[in-house]
Amino acid sequence: MKYSGESVAILFSGGTDSTLTAALLEKSFEKIHLVTYNRFGFHATDNTAVQAKMLKDKFGAERFVHDILNVDKLFKHISYERYVKNIKEFGFFNLSTCGLCKLSMHVRTIIYCKDNDIKYVADGANQAMSMFPAQMEGVIDELKKMYEHFGIVYFNPVFEMDGHEDKGFIEKANLQLLNDPTIPEIEKINLPVRDKKTETPGDKLFKLGLAPNPNVKGSKYDRKRQPRCFQFIIFNIFAIKYYLQKNTYEEYRDKTVSFYKHKIGGMIDLIEKKDDKKVRRLFEE
Repeated sequence: MKYSGESVAILFSGGTDSTLTAALLEKSFEKIHLVTYNRFGFHATDNTAVQAKMLKDKFGAERFVHDILNVDKLFKHISYERYVKNIKEFGFFNLSTCGLCKLSMHVRTIIYCKDNDIKYVADGANQAMSMFPAQMEGVIDELKKMYEHFGIVYFNPVFEMDGHEDKGFIEKANLQLLNDPTIPEIEKINLPVRDKKTETPGDKLFKLGLAPNPNVKGSKYDRKRQPRCFQFIIFNIFAIKYYLQKNTYEEYRDKTVSFYKHKIGGMIDLIEKKDDKKVRRLFEE
């Protein structure tokens, strides 16, 4: 379904997928809010200004608002709320830092939308990155329900597009493990099989003149246009070196969805209490 309206908020990292999302929506929305997030553990968040400027130069500066918001307190709360109970029920899935970080961004985005009367939210979630919780279809469905609860439509314009094989540390680790002849077959992780499509987000962004070549992911150029986060190594250790050594991708996916369904339910309750003084502090800079 194609959405249109007065304004849309985009979770904006400055990377290929979120930049393309903004470019694809410029004809459907009058105002595009590029919402970037910062917290302890992130580096060079200001890099996102590179792609924000390119979008403004191409489509008009008056069409875009670029805000950088801090979610450090919110991320910590989401990570550690009911921690002992969650450890007992979900174990090492509590180390799913990338997903918890993205959930804090989604929660803060809802507050941002309520404060700015925005009814639509989009991001660059892509099926080719389904190792990450917030890019799994099951988790995305739960996020959509959370947004819908607050009268907001959440959608993913580039989700069905294919991705390049080189997608960073986690994908390289997968490839090395699968191709290493010294590792017994039983120890090799089980990854989902995807049908290849003809066009990637990078291809499309290049055609629009918003990237120097079709595949910049992992390049020096890529590192200069978006924030860097080194805490995702914890997630890689959990997912690749621990869980997927002994379990199938389907088991990993199903337990991840279960964990985030539980977490998202708690966040709905939190957002409904946003006017409480203690809760409001979690959303303050």
